[in-house]
Amino acid sequence: MNNTKISKISWLESFVLNNKPKEHFSQFTNFVTVVICSLLLILSAKIKVDLYPVPMTMQPLAVLLIAMLCGRNISVSAVSLYLFQGMVGFPVFAFGGGLPYLLGPTGGFLFGFLFASALIGELADRGWGKILLKSVCAMLLGLIIIYTFGVLQLSILKGFDFAIINGLKPFIVGDLYKLILAALLIPQIWKLVNKVDKINRQ
Repeated sequence: MNNTKISKISWLESFVLNNKPKEHFSQFTNFVTVVICSLLLILSAKIKVDLYPVPMTMQPLAVLLIAMLCGRNISVSAVSLYLFQGMVGFPVFAFGGGLPYLLGPTGGFLFGFLFASALIGELADRGWGKILLKSVCAMLLGLIIIYTFGVLQLSILKGFDFAIINGLKPFIVGDLYKLILAALLIPQIWKLVNKVDKINRQ
């Protein structure tokens, strides 16, 4: 029998609601969190190094942090909202927006964000974000998903060798640094949340 406890309360709800979520306020904080996270994804897309055909952005770090801190439901909703905004034409991606953009060389990485956020968020709901080693493993799996989708779509458009040389190799070292940074930050944020919670309980 699986006794794994799954928490659907994000760090924000823990901080604001003192681990006692009230239904209406919890729904409101979730909505606000989704919007804020989608805005963070937009901002992280604009912090970039212009490489061809895939720019180097801060989005992998943003996806990792959002999923680990907010859990599956919020992170998937935030990434979905971000992709929807881009799909309908808002210039939220690194170089613009529109459906053709999602079907282009970088589209696979963008779709990878969605599936990575689902997996990482699910693991975060199971408490992986509160333990350093588990945080690293969860986010490493997320990066693998992002790379898989990205390289697959780029391979279809440009060929496998081109995809590996231009869509994978330039990003490995930088994304590993982002992963380490995120893994160091997340447990510290949870420690802060727990300290605030203890103070509020006194």
